[in-house]
Amino acid sequence: IYFNSRDTPRRTNQHSRITNNANYFLKMFKFVTILASIAAVCGFRSVPRAMRSSSLKMGFENEVGTLPPVGYWDPLGLSANIDEATFTKYRTAELKHGRVAMLAVTGYLVAEIARFPGAIDLDGTTFQSIPNGVEALKVVPAFGWFQIAASIGWWEIFGWKQVEGAQPGDFGFEFNRKLEGAEKIEKQTKELQNGRIAMLGIAELLTHDFAKPAGESLFTIHHF
Repeated sequence: IYFNSRDTPRRTNQHSRITNNANYFLKMFKFVTILASIAAVCGFRSVPRAMRSSSLKMGFENEVGTLPPVGYWDPLGLSANIDEATFTKYRTAELKHGRVAMLAVTGYLVAEIARFPGAIDLDGTTFQSIPNGVEALKVVPAFGWFQIAASIGWWEIFGWKQVEGAQPGDFGFEFNRKLEGAEKIEKQTKELQNGRIAMLGIAELLTHDFAKPAGESLFTIHHF
């Protein structure tokens, strides 16, 4: 049996790199799991208000979505010295992005196992022939991109339009108007928290999709 002693250090270094990378990703996975668990617990708490903080000037520490253990979390100081109208603008944007992220996560997962029937354009490009995730960016035809842009524009201009004088995120849906008191605050808190988790979730899905080998299923589990 031929044995090349020069291969030993190289194999040892390669094995060490693989081990170090595996340990790193395992630690990151544990950290993200713990963070998501804490956020999920906060999202389903029935108490929507946090304790007051003397360091906040505008009193936003009592707004919906302020929950323990982090309380009013604004590490970049975006709410420092802003008025109520600016806060409403920020909260409306947060709600809208959270709702879009929840739809994105749902669509990302559903499209991995099911597709619309028929074609996306007049040339006969079927939905089934388009891969899920970032790989679709290379395949979606021009008419498909036109439909996506037109849909986004319609929802942005007409569909999701903030009702003047209403609470942030009130786009005129009848469901919101039927809720009152503590029940309404609880639902708003859960929506905010689920939207925040979904924004983290879609970011993780995109990162995973970029990193995984081409053609591999999104649900493939790797063991380190």
